[in-house]
Amino acid sequence: MLRWAWSASGSCAACAYLWIGAAAKPHIIFHIIDDWGFHDIGFRSPEMQTPTLDRFHQQGITLEHYYVLPTCSPSRATFLTGRMPVHTGLHSKLPYHEARGLPLDEVLLPSYLQEEGYRTHAVGKWHLGFHRSEYTPTFRGFESFYGYYAGGQGYFTHQLDGIFDLHRQPQQNCGQNCSQVAWNAEGRYSTKLFTEEAIHIIRRHHREEPEKPLFLWQAWQNVHAPIQAGKLFIHRLRDRIADPTRRIHAAMVSAVDAAIGRINDVLAEEGMLQNSIVIATTDNGGAIHECMPNGASNYPLRGGKCSVWEGGTRGTALIYAPSVLPYQGLFRGLFHAADWLPTLLCAAGAKSYQVSKPLDGINHWPALQQNTSSTRKDVYYGTADVVVGVHGPALRDAAGWKLVLNGGGGHGDWTPHPVKPPSRRLEDAARKARGASRCGAPRETELSATLRPPG
Repeated sequence: MLRWAWSASGSCAACAYLWIGAAAKPHIIFHIIDDWGFHDIGFRSPEMQTPTLDRFHQQGITLEHYYVLPTCSPSRATFLTGRMPVHTGLHSKLPYHEARGLPLDEVLLPSYLQEEGYRTHAVGKWHLGFHRSEYTPTFRGFESFYGYYAGGQGYFTHQLDGIFDLHRQPQQNCGQNCSQVAWNAEGRYSTKLFTEEAIHIIRRHHREEPEKPLFLWQAWQNVHAPIQAGKLFIHRLRDRIADPTRRIHAAMVSAVDAAIGRINDVLAEEGMLQNSIVIATTDNGGAIHECMPNGASNYPLRGGKCSVWEGGTRGTALIYAPSVLPYQGLFRGLFHAADWLPTLLCAAGAKSYQVSKPLDGINHWPALQQNTSSTRKDVYYGTADVVVGVHGPALRDAAGWKLVLNGGGGHGDWTPHPVKPPSRRLEDAARKARGASRCGAPRETELSATLRPPG
């Protein structure tokens, strides 16, 4: 085993200094919004009703240059291992009918947090393998799991291709004769089910072990296809959004926003919110074209889910922890999905820990605490999902230059503004960047500047 400690940007001493006098380790609530588009939040798109997430933006930290992987499984594996797909072997989403999963020799974030005294629970989507019990959540560091194993399903039926996929694992290492099929959930919207489970976990934790820190992995089904939402949320948007697909999609965003808000309320009621780090992140860009489109928008970014264009990999991430992080505003440095593991372990007070494989993530906790610059110099996007073919990989540096090999995948066009026509300035600038940067390179190689939103 290798002994790993913080990088120069986040030394053991720095983490120890930041936690001198801290009353307790913080609770960590990690919300994943599935297929959440870059433009699908109120502060970027007024048609969206997201008061909770907007409050996170206003009162917390928004990661301005945040990157994930093109699809579900690679991002989730990266969140949990701190390692890139090129090292975990998960380059594309896992088909539910194949006997594959995140390799068992990968150590996951909840296992590290258990060493720091955390109680660990998972709710919602897994999508990291289930063909053997050892690949399921309670064998990977979680003490309980309530959710589904595959990548998607009906929000009310909980079925994929006629197979019912909603399960409860009530204890660690819960396999045969322990794992239960949640038949009683049929007909109930998954967002409501997952909210109720999270509330149950929080209230029980506070009642039974208030002195222990909690790690809750809350992986929502929203806003993955199929587009389904409750009538109340759709009705509220009837006069705001004309396009019916976009309206249902916005209702799905509103539903998960309300669910996150309700969980925050319960944390406050139990006296836990003031010592919590609440994170909301997408797992990949919004699905806009050939990869299970759901009415999302990544405006003004190029491409969407399954591609290594910006729209498929640059995402939204918010950190709400007013009592833990004194700084509020935009964090403008590069931040990658792999960085969550070392960053959260530092936030949890870990000074060092054992790893069997090198990490790709960088600890940003001191930088977030002190509002200093990121030490990450580049971002690896991975490769496009097999749905759109073999494209990429892609890499960008801190100055904003991006190299794409073999094309980015999919249509590769710019997401039009969902209300008004796309910016001509953005399109012109993109054409100029592509034309001026080829410099005689092969046609499948592209060097260009990543573009900022116009205005």
